[in-house]
Parts: sequence; C-alpha cells; structure tokens
Amino acid sequence: MSKRYAFKPTGPFLIEMFPQHDDFAVRIAGLPGMVGALGVCFGRVVALDSPAVARTSGNGFQWEATLWHELAHVITLQMSNHRIPRWLTEGISTYEEKRQRPEWGRGQEMQFADMLNRGEAMKLKDLNAAFTNPRLISIAYFEAGLLSEYIIETYGDEGMQRLLRAYAQGLDTDAALKSAMNTDFEQMQAGFDQMLDKKFGKLRAALERPTEKVDFAKMSLDEMKAYTKLHEASFGAHMMLGEALRKANDLDGAIAVFEKAGTLAPEATGEDSPHQQIAEIALQKNDKDRAITALEAVVAADFDNVGAARSLAAVLKEKGSADAARLRPVYERIVAIDPFDADAQAGLGRLLMQANQPEAAVAHFQAVVGLNPVDQAAAHTDLAEAYMKSGKRTEARRQTLSALEIAPGYERAQNLLLELAGSRP
Repeated sequence: MSKRYAFKPTGPFLIEMFPQHDDFAVRIAGLPGMVGALGVCFGRVVALDSPAVARTSGNGFQWEATLWHELAHVITLQMSNHRIPRWLTEGISTYEEKRQRPEWGRGQEMQFADMLNRGEAMKLKDLNAAFTNPRLISIAYFEAGLLSEYIIETYGDEGMQRLLRAYAQGLDTDAALKSAMNTDFEQMQAGFDQMLDKKFGKLRAALERPTEKVDFAKMSLDEMKAYTKLHEASFGAHMMLGEALRKANDLDGAIAVFEKAGTLAPEATGEDSPHQQIAEIALQKNDKDRAITALEAVVAADFDNVGAARSLAAVLKEKGSADAARLRPVYERIVAIDPFDADAQAGLGRLLMQANQPEAAVAHFQAVVGLNPVDQAAAHTDLAEAYMKSGKRTEARRQTLSALEIAPGYERAQNLLLELAGSRP
C-alpha cells in the first residue's frame, strides 16, 4: 500500500486489539456501549476488536480486513497532514479493503442498488455530511469507497496522491480537487453516475419495484407463476414464487425459480437469499452435490457468513471430498472470520502439509494446540510432524514428547519419535 501511494508513513506504530468490545469502546471514546465501529486509527495508533468479539457477539467479521482498513488511514492521514475529509479517508480505506482481497468487500451492493432505484443515493456534495447521519453512515462508507475507485480509475494512483498532498497544503475540498485533478464535485458527478450505471445497471433492473400495485400475499400459486412469467427480470417476483413453491412442497420447482433469482442478483445475501434456500432444499433432499454448489455460491457472495462456510466444509467432509482446491478456500474463510475454530485450523494445516507447505502449516497447528482441543495428543503430533518437515527437529521432538505425556501409547507419536531419533545428525 505504501508503494502504491508513494509514501512511507512515519512510525513507530502501535496496534491494540481488544477481546472485549466495551474495552475497545472505552479506549476510543471513553464510554462503553458504542456500537458499529470495529476499528479506529489515531494516526500511528490503531485500536480494533479482536476476533474474540465476533465469536461472543455472533456477528462475524474479518479482522484482517478491519486492520488493513485502519492501516490505510495511517497513510492517508499522514499524507494529508491529518487534513483529509471524512469522505475521502473512509472511502480510500473501504476501497483498499476490496482492492487487497475481493472477499473483504462490504457486500452492500443490493442495498445501494435499491437506493439508486429510489433516487436516494447521496450526491457527492452531500457525501461528507452523511458520515454524521446514523441512518446513512454505513452506506456512506460504501459509496465513498466507490467514489475512491472512480477517482483512481479516472485519474490514476498519481491523481489520488496529488489530491492527498493538496489537502496537506491546507486546501479545502474545492481547491484540492481543482489543484490535483482540475475538477470539482459538480463535474465529477456526471462521470461517477456513469460508472454507477455501468456497475449496477443489471442489478438495478433486477430490483426494480413493480409500477402497478401488487399484493403477492393474496395471489394464488398459479397467479404468482403467471406474474413471474410476465416479469422474468424481476428478482423479487422470483423470490416470492420460490418461497411459495417451497411452502407448497414443490421442491424441484422452487430450486429452478431460486436458480433464476440467483442469476438475476448473484450479490444477494442473508438467510433468505436464493442460494441459501437452494442449499437448504438440497440438504433436505440429501442432494449433497447440489448443496455444495449452492453453498459455494453463498460463500462467494456473503463474505462474513461463517455459518455457510462451516456448512460447506461439513458437507464436503460428508461427501468424502479430497479436492484440496475446493476445501482449502473454505477452511481459509472460516479461519479468517473465526481463528478459534480448531477443526478448521487443523483441516487447513493438513491441506498445507499435503501441498508440501509445512512451514505454513505450523502456524495453524500451533493455533490448534493453543485452543486445547479434545484430542490434544493428535494436535501435538500434527504440530510435531509440521516442525519435522520444516527441518526443526528440536521443536518436533518437544511436541512429540508432549503428545506422549498425554497419551503414552499413541502410536503415531511413538513412530514419529523413533523417526526423529533416527534422523539425528
């Protein structure tokens, strides 16, 4: 990131991670009970919730994305001499999340497309003020990220660098935009709107609300089918029909309709999303192959949905899948959201061992040992094997002996100890 912005921030940097959200809230605001924020940057100090908060609250989040977001603030705050407006620093940090890893995106496409359809998206001149509006602040982050994407696509990384340095000179937004890119919000609005039309046009069409008054609750199933046939591009119509078919126990029909809904709005997330419903129906029918495909689609769109990732891992395991290319990203997603999942840590470690990456596997097996799993002897032995393949025989012997202290008759550890003894230099 430093290279992209042609700027090396001044350190040292302090990163504080809090396992209790109220402790984090007191650290940044002086009072407990604050909701919404996951991390804060004070220039060279970053404070954020730890993954333990997600586990206790039930609301998953990818802490690496939060940390990367805050580290982007370190750069933009220092580059602008702390004079950058809220819309730009948050916009760059939000954009940098998805720029670094697509799965770190915020997943608000459906909400934003619906706002565009209702004419409620913020105009650029009003975007900064939206960050002080509790009703709009969440989507303001998303739109600001899109605006940062537009600026970089239109004016390049160099244009963004010039803009940040213009703020450092003490210029206000109008003067900074004029100095850095010879533009202003009024001129940028037209180009930004064109980008939004290109990016969200298909989704907006799928989410268009009917012009006529429609009461699906009073429609018969045949009337719903007829209406959906006339409105083939309507995501809402397909979802209503799919749910009605599911209630009528026409499971094959429901799957077909939900599949169409999924193609209309692949960004849809949540428990009622089309692919989530397909997965549930497929599991009900014991169709594991179809469930796997649907759950993969859920995980691809709903990046923080650790429950769907766990379900996918479980079905793949039940299916006896040995496809590392399919399993590894699932375990990686679970671990990214919940590092305290010992099964996922162990599964990922074993896949790395199969891929002849023992050094990478060590970290995951260390996590398993630290989580005090039920089978501690196996956990220590897994770690010992990873150390041995990494060439760290001393650490391997130590872990093997720990396994044998717990289970003296554990054959795998016994064999490994004999192997280690024979490998002495």
